[in-house]
Parts: sequence; C-alpha cells; structure tokens
Amino acid sequence: MTFRDRARGCLLGLAAGDALGAPAENLTPSEIRRRWGRLTEIEGGGSDDTEYAIFAASLLVRRGHALTSQDVAAAYRREILPAIAGPMRGAGFSELGTVEALRRGLDPPLTGLVHAHGWSDGLAMRAAPYGIFCPGDPAEAARLVEQDGLVSAAGEGILGGRAVAGAVAAAMGGAAPDAVVDAALAVVPADSWTARNIVRVRGVLGPDAGAAGPGVVEALHEAVVVRHYPWTDVAPEAVALAFAAFLAGGGDVEASVTFGVSLGRDADTIGAIAGAVAGAGRGEHGVPRRWAGRIGPVTGKCLPVVAGRHVLDVADELAERL
Repeated sequence: MTFRDRARGCLLGLAAGDALGAPAENLTPSEIRRRWGRLTEIEGGGSDDTEYAIFAASLLVRRGHALTSQDVAAAYRREILPAIAGPMRGAGFSELGTVEALRRGLDPPLTGLVHAHGWSDGLAMRAAPYGIFCPGDPAEAARLVEQDGLVSAAGEGILGGRAVAGAVAAAMGGAAPDAVVDAALAVVPADSWTARNIVRVRGVLGPDAGAAGPGVVEALHEAVVVRHYPWTDVAPEAVALAFAAFLAGGGDVEASVTFGVSLGRDADTIGAIAGAVAGAGRGEHGVPRRWAGRIGPVTGKCLPVVAGRHVLDVADELAERL
C-alpha cells in the first residue's frame, strides 16, 4: 500500500467520522440508541474537525518539518482572523480563546495558556495530518503537532494531539492496531491523564478487544468520562474513547467509526480520530464507498480560508511532500 493511499484513507476516514458523529455530538449512548439504534449512515456534512485538519495540512505543505509555532500563529493572523466578522461559528473553546489571545497581540505559548481551555480536544481533532507527514516516525509527528498545539492548547490538550499524531504515524507505517496504540503511549508521559485513560480503556476492552460484549460502552464511560464537567471536548477523554473504538473495531474503518460515534459525548471528534487512525492503516479502499461518496469539498462554515477544499486533494498534497 502506498503512502498516498494511506494518506487518502486517513483524511477520508477523518471526514467520514466527523460527518457521521456530528448529529450525535453531546448525546448519551442511550439517546443515540433510542434515535438510531446503531448510527451507520452519514446524514450531513462535517464540522470544524475536518476544516481544521485541512488547515493544519496546508501548514505542513508550506513549511514541512521546519514548521514552528510562530508560523502557525502567523497563519492564524493572516488567514483566519481577517475572515471573522462577528461570532466565530463552529469553533471549539480552545480556538475561540486563541483567536481572542491573538487579537490581544499575544504570541505562543501564551496564546494557548491564557485561556481556560488548553485541555480541549481541538488539537487532537486536527492532529492526523502530522502523522501522515511522518509515516513510521511517531516521535517526529508528535514534535510537529506540538508546534501547532502551542498556539491554541496547553498541558493535556497538547498531549492528546501528540498521541493522535503518533498513532497515525505508526498506522501510516503499517503497524498493527495494538502497536499503533503503543506508539501513541510512547509519545506522552506515562503518568499523564492522557496515558492513564488510554491504559484504562485498554483494560476495559481486554486482550480480545474485537469481541467487546454488552456493557462495554457503559464500562468505557465509567473508566474515563468526566461526568461532573458540563462540556464534552476534554482531550484525555475523547482521545482515549477514540482509541478504544479503534481497538474494538480491530482497525477496520467502519467498525471503528460506528463504535466511536455510539459512545456519544464529543462524538464527531471521537469518530474523526478513530476514522483517521483506522483509515491510515487500511487506506482509501478501507473507507466504505457509501461514506466516501458523501464526502465533498468543505464549505468553510468554520474556516472560510479552506472553503472548496476536498480532503482527497489535501491528502495528495501531503503525500507529494513525503
């Protein structure tokens, strides 16, 4: 399988997971079951997950391994801030805080530290391009995504991005599912909230993750969900649940994504991460054709600068830079 095929599978899987999970965002697993039984068909378009991933990929195409947090901040100022007239639609808390910090004239890492949402999964949702760009090299993928993360995130928010980028890099190199998750753990501190949650979900699934039985969704929630917090975009939670979905699906794109969105919470981001990691492992043809046919150019509803871009074209651009 070529790197181009894996890159296409990764971003197509991300976009499909984002779109499939969008209507289930912030719902409970029981409410998802009540409405759909099993959510398997894409009803509409994706969200900020896909558009921010496209923007991240554009930074890599331009700067490659030389990318710095100052480059990312400059791109925000040049390409994102001028297009915001009024409320910033569809953005997560960390991105909203970052835009305000940049408007105040702050530079990274302060832009990711000054707001209260550094632990958000905003970096994790757009981390896949960094893994694509570093096939078989999780450490370099984690280093690069951290440069992006310093602009908008801090602490566990950055670690969540590192874990996803490392996992995608391993999958791009052909690693098996367990080894992919090992790669994610290798690029974050073992005593971090992110690492502990990933270890917990592995423990819930057990050695035969693909045979996850009844009650596993509730057990996963019990293991990692922050029930007392009113929002769902907590990076250590979303990343761990996405890896749980990837393992439960045995690395298969459809099985991983449908399980991921069934978990509710930040369902579009969980689906996007699970789809990206699985897609990098299985390639473009691993993404169900009925899903691929529903993925069109993004509309720019969150980031006008990426309007009209298609994830397959973006994947091709990344692959050409390898």
